Amino acid sequence: MSDPSADSKKKSGSALIWKLTKWGLLALVLYFVWKQGAQLYEQQQEAITEIQISPVWLILSGICYFIAWLPSVWFWQQLMLASGEKVDFWPTARAYYCGHLGKYIPGKVTVLLIRATLLKEYGVRVSVAAVTAAYETLAVMGVGLVLFLALIPFVIDAEQLDDWPAWVQYLQSHPFLVPTLILVVLFISLPLVAHLLKLFSKKFSRSNVEATAEEPQPEFSLRLLYAGVLMFLLSWSLHGLSLGLTLASISDQGLVWQEWPRWIAAVSAAYALGFLALFAPAGLGVREGLISAILAGSPLIGDINAFVAAILVRIVSFASELLSAFVLYYSIGSQASSDTGSVQNQPASDTNEIA
Repeated sequence: MSDPSADSKKKSGSALIWKLTKWGLLALVLYFVWKQGAQLYEQQQEAITEIQISPVWLILSGICYFIAWLPSVWFWQQLMLASGEKVDFWPTARAYYCGHLGKYIPGKVTVLLIRATLLKEYGVRVSVAAVTAAYETLAVMGVGLVLFLALIPFVIDAEQLDDWPAWVQYLQSHPFLVPTLILVVLFISLPLVAHLLKLFSKKFSRSNVEATAEEPQPEFSLRLLYAGVLMFLLSWSLHGLSLGLTLASISDQGLVWQEWPRWIAAVSAAYALGFLALFAPAGLGVREGLISAILAGSPLIGDINAFVAAILVRIVSFASELLSAFVLYYSIGSQASSDTGSVQNQPASDTNEIA
């Protein structure tokens, strides 16, 4: 028989080790990003100080960033509707954009907690809101990672391919081959994804909290998943455009549309890999490093503009998230208060299901 006190000490020791590791990794990433910026500033101080920022382009970038998340809001709403919940689009958007602010807390679980809690007052079960929010997050980040892999041939500089293997040079000369193959594999694999989602949702619905009543079973149809992938491709394209607008704010060239695939590759890699870096709140440091590295590969952008744009897009995205969360929370919150008496009662223990 195990000693409870020994088990408790072991768990607390493991938690401490993980916390120290997490903060250590974050400090390491931030150090390298800071070092890169310091070296660049030292070498190109005069060029950096001469950069002029156009606020109009940044405002357009922030608006584009806001719009880019609307496909994710739609997909999350559709998942909840398929699970038997009744929720409108804008209350879903209110919870979604407010949940963005939770990613600045290490671990990123706070995002799900905020979104599920805000929809509870609209009669949505916390369990369903949390699980479907997790599905949406994994789906959009998964599509982003796949999209980045598909766009790699578009971001490889042809002048740097002399020492690369012949097959890499072939892919660069046929840039549409890789994305076509990857997207075909993605769409073919969706039936398996739908089956796994159904199995997981059925297992989740058998929780002790919800076993006393007959609840609608979630149906993650192939049609919904295919539509979700298309919506996410649109979403990442808009995120790329938001980055392009940020670059236009510090460049006298305006929008260089031929760089759009690079913009998309930069943000999709930065957001997806930043999401996987659980030690970094909102991918802090990871996002900036990846965006800067991918953009710097273009002779039309260069190291200086790439690094400055990576910092600016962080500021723009945070400002957009903060403003949209504030506006949606207070503009739609009154509707939630007036509808409180008409929604179904939620069991107090339901909030524990997120854990």
